[in-house]
Amino acid sequence: MSIPETSLRKPAVVMLLVLAFTAWGTYSFMTISRREDPKIDISWAAILTIYPGASAGEVEKKVTRPIEEALTTLASIEEIHSDSKNNVSFVMVKVAYTSNFAEQWNLVRARIGQIRSTLPDTIVGPRVIDDFGDVVGMMITVHGQDADPGRLNETAKKLKNRLLQIPSVGKVEISGRWEEEIAVTGNLDDFMQYDFTGITAQRLFTAQNMGLPGGLLHTADYDLRLAAPTEYRDLDEIRDQIFTVSPATGEPVRIGQVFEVNRRWAHPQNLYIRTNGENAVLVSITMKEGFDITVMGRAVRSMLGDFGTQLPPGIHTTLVHDQPRHVDENLGNFLKNLLQSLILVALSMALLLGLGSSILVSLGLPLAILISLALMPFVRVDLELASVAAFIIALGMLVDNSIIVVDHIHTLVDEGVELGTACVRGVTDLHMPILSGTVASVLAFFPLVLLPDEMGAYIRSLPWVLTLSLGASYLISISFTPLLSFWFMRLGRRLRPGKFARHQDALRNRETRRPSLGSRGYRRLISASLRFWPVVLLVSAGALAGSGYLFKHIGISFFPLAERDQFVVDIWTPEGSSILKTDEKAREVEKILMEEEDVTSVVTSVGLGLPRFWIAMMPHMNAFNLAQLLVNTKSPAATKRLVAQLKDRLSRVDGARIVAKELLLGIAIESPIAFKITGDDIPELLRISREIQDILSAHPGIVNTRDNFGTNALAYSIILDEDRALRLGISRLDTAISFITASVGMPVATWRGDDDPIPVVLELDKADVTNPEDLLRMNVRSQATGQAVPLSHLAHLEPRWEVGKIVRTKNQRSIIVHGYLQQGRLATAVLADVLPQVKKVQLPPGYRLDVEGEEKERAKTFGDLARVFIITIFALFFILVLQFGTFLQALVILGSVPLALVGGTLGLYFTGNTFGFSAFVGMIALAGIVIKNAVVWVEFVETAYTQGMPYREAVISAGIARLRPILLTAGTTIGGLIPLGLSGSVMWGPMAWTLIFGLGVSTLLTLLVIPVVYYLVIRKKVIPPPITPSPQPDPDAPAPQEAA
Repeated sequence: MSIPETSLRKPAVVMLLVLAFTAWGTYSFMTISRREDPKIDISWAAILTIYPGASAGEVEKKVTRPIEEALTTLASIEEIHSDSKNNVSFVMVKVAYTSNFAEQWNLVRARIGQIRSTLPDTIVGPRVIDDFGDVVGMMITVHGQDADPGRLNETAKKLKNRLLQIPSVGKVEISGRWEEEIAVTGNLDDFMQYDFTGITAQRLFTAQNMGLPGGLLHTADYDLRLAAPTEYRDLDEIRDQIFTVSPATGEPVRIGQVFEVNRRWAHPQNLYIRTNGENAVLVSITMKEGFDITVMGRAVRSMLGDFGTQLPPGIHTTLVHDQPRHVDENLGNFLKNLLQSLILVALSMALLLGLGSSILVSLGLPLAILISLALMPFVRVDLELASVAAFIIALGMLVDNSIIVVDHIHTLVDEGVELGTACVRGVTDLHMPILSGTVASVLAFFPLVLLPDEMGAYIRSLPWVLTLSLGASYLISISFTPLLSFWFMRLGRRLRPGKFARHQDALRNRETRRPSLGSRGYRRLISASLRFWPVVLLVSAGALAGSGYLFKHIGISFFPLAERDQFVVDIWTPEGSSILKTDEKAREVEKILMEEEDVTSVVTSVGLGLPRFWIAMMPHMNAFNLAQLLVNTKSPAATKRLVAQLKDRLSRVDGARIVAKELLLGIAIESPIAFKITGDDIPELLRISREIQDILSAHPGIVNTRDNFGTNALAYSIILDEDRALRLGISRLDTAISFITASVGMPVATWRGDDDPIPVVLELDKADVTNPEDLLRMNVRSQATGQAVPLSHLAHLEPRWEVGKIVRTKNQRSIIVHGYLQQGRLATAVLADVLPQVKKVQLPPGYRLDVEGEEKERAKTFGDLARVFIITIFALFFILVLQFGTFLQALVILGSVPLALVGGTLGLYFTGNTFGFSAFVGMIALAGIVIKNAVVWVEFVETAYTQGMPYREAVISAGIARLRPILLTAGTTIGGLIPLGLSGSVMWGPMAWTLIFGLGVSTLLTLLVIPVVYYLVIRKKVIPPPITPSPQPDPDAPAPQEAA
């Protein structure tokens, strides 16, 4: 028993399934995870190592290279990039995206652990950071004009605790928390008189501040805990600490008698956060996986309203990044587009199919969407912009199968077939074309799941949603649609018997009825096309050639800029700049931004990049010469205007490279134009970088350039008299500790009196150090002999310029030159202009130049898409051969694909869009969609021919029979896509217009060009149709011949 026959015999089962999926889908819609973008795991981890006092060259040699060499042996490592800076090694590693990330990061930690003993003893780390890529959903600043930092810290801590009580909140992190320290400060004379050094202080404080438990005393009845005073309880105990004996009086000398002991805010801080120029602490929130971010947003905003009433005077909280609000707006607009598409599809069917039939078909639309929503969690797909766009794209295609079934049922009833039989045959007669057409549509999208890496994760929900919804529409068309048709048509007979009788009378006289005006017009048109087939083929070839010409003028892009009421400003001061110098430049930029009326708030982070609040941004690690600003504006239009206007003003800020950037959709790209030079010699790399920057700066489409090496930094080399030092028993470590104490202060202990540990720092009074030579007056004590001598007896200082940062890629030194574009310029066009000049830059033997930036990512992704397109074509060819049994018919049908792309190119050209990622996806989708109509048309041709119809007439009659369904399916699909195209979506709009124009052209192809090509190619290959022998043949009757 077939599925439609079962549906008619057991309608209760069908309706029970319909009700179950309706309830399930509705529940899923209410509870499914909502987010702005798909969740994309980052396949990168960072390895951070601190090497105090080391130059960039020493860090590279002693830390970075050993780590790189150890990690290179891991099979899963795909890329290694590193920055070696003064005091810091920063190594980035990328593993295969298909890997188990947690397992791979554990392997990285294990390998680092194996080489730890070979690294310098004085390093801090290495520490593997594998969670810096999390996208934060909301950011709140706690701020106040001249507010006490302690109150800011305490308020941020309370806010974090309140946020963690919200069920959907996963992780809450505090950035820019003001750091305290306990400073033990003395002047140079006191250090000299009492021979007090960093080593002495460290030993003293360690012995008195171990923090060990007192132990347990076991008795017959109880275990008694012993509380021993093993650590400092307050600052007075530090001040009262005896550290020596006075040589003059023999009395003990206490720390507080000689040194000042103060609890203070560290200066400078390692990170400064501000909101609109006010000191601030930043609280960032990440949602738990599987939750609805809009629900989290409402809960957080509600909590903030209550929390705001409890704030101390002068302290405020500001929601500076609110992704849930954007998700509400964007998903709301997309769902509105979905509803508009639903209405347009229904109206299209009502106009072309009639009200009754359109109701039959339309009822399957929401059911297909609900079934898809019910199944989406099983394939780990959330409700986000890509999945909603997939629903809009699918909407018109979801009714195709039902239209074919309903139209065929009406045709059979018109021919006098009994209603129940017609409802069953409406499916069974065309089951294979419907199935193969559905498979073809699915194959147009599903291979997109094969896209690798982050790009595959970004687009993954699109093919899954389309596959689920098209599969659901297929099942609905062969089960629910015939049942509804049976009920509606039977109800029509009962309610309007007079009209039904008139319809039956018309059927009995159907031979005398004239064909419709559309059918007569199409017959004349297709007949003319078959007669003048050279003209049809010539016009088609001309259209194909013309589209190739137009393609050169539409431009090629990758991902568009986001329509967002936010943008980012990056500030880079010269390598080696202090954080205070970078902060000074950041304040200048803040002032410029806050003068703009369209700017609503400015969040500044100095010394560290902002948290990853946007999916297409890669977070920056700690750097004293870096500041990053998040600028919130009144509207997306204001963002575009401000970025364009501010570039000139910001370029006038001296002593820093400043770039204002709109947010980019898709994946993270540091800059649109970039070149990487690989080689060994740093001066040569810098020379090549300067030449390339000169070329880029001369181009009118480029507004700013920089490289990732930075400038040389002034440093003082400590030249140690090794022989004299060894004779005195003084090691390099002894001298290093003395220099650290005299310059930045030596951490000698940790005080745990409060909730958070506070470092105790021994430092020289800054008034005693007015120039580098003053550092040599400090004493250095031998750890071996205890002897102390001034540093000036053992060492002297020599000023020199040194590289502030050394960059390596794949175990080789490299430098990357970045270029930023004027608004409205395409990276591909600008690159085409500058690349010939860049290639003329002279490279020494062994040096290599590579194109990076947008071009590298676009070429990789488009290459992956091209492979997906080839897989799609081969899969479609296999389905066609499987259905028709011959290569020739399959090739003829596939021939419609290139001509359908003509329409896609026209769509991009007339709407002013470029050929980017989403347009490429639209072109791939066109392949399956246009083949679907051709498959059903060919099935009609073959059926008519095998029933004895001459081949030419079979081609014409199949076109007439399929005219209304083809127009209907094309009309509904185009109608469903129009709201998406008109929505102005910079991401999905180009794909919508590609499909709209492509479907329009493909409809013409299916009705005219494909019939002509199919007839010309296949008519010579067909087997004559079987002729039923007559018992009394008429010898005078002419033999049947096929018309020319």
